[in-house]
Amino acid sequence: MYNVWDDGLPEMEHVYYIGFYKSNLFTDFLSYEVAQNGGARWRYGGNATSGTWVETDEQWVATIPLQFHSERVRTYDAVTLFWVYNLDESTLTANSDYTVALENGTVLMPSANGAYSVTWPQAKKGIQNIKIKRSATSPSGTLRLNLYSPSSPIPLATDPSSAIQNKTAEYEIRCMTFDNDRVSITFN
Repeated sequence: MYNVWDDGLPEMEHVYYIGFYKSNLFTDFLSYEVAQNGGARWRYGGNATSGTWVETDEQWVATIPLQFHSERVRTYDAVTLFWVYNLDESTLTANSDYTVALENGTVLMPSANGAYSVTWPQAKKGIQNIKIKRSATSPSGTLRLNLYSPSSPIPLATDPSSAIQNKTAEYEIRCMTFDNDRVSITFN
């Protein structure tokens, strides 16, 4: 006989998760490179320097898929956040050296705390691609795309409250704790 599961815990009714869409949440790093001539490629692997490169057809762009985890359709839209920032001593400048856009080409602007936002209509699960487009004149450097604010402590798998990235009166968005610092975009 199989166990019958109830519909869930009431306190989790309006809690959703956001993560990078990839093959293995616990081990994979996503690395992107956009060359000075516009050639773009990506790879995933067990660390930031491993994996097989895959060339893309899209010039000057790194396309990064985000996956929203939800099992219900709501009357409200859910908004998730992400941050794009310089790694190490890189001096890349948003809206000069690169732009951040949605899959449909809508250019995104960061909020006062540096967060970009993605809206999930009716809190429906799905995948949306974020596009980081390199300017033809940008210098070399490396960006990091993160689902946590770079000013926040690293989330702990043992503390679900440390994984909260956006909370409103209607819902709470949590990140996958193992997705911290796993995506880099290098302009070389």
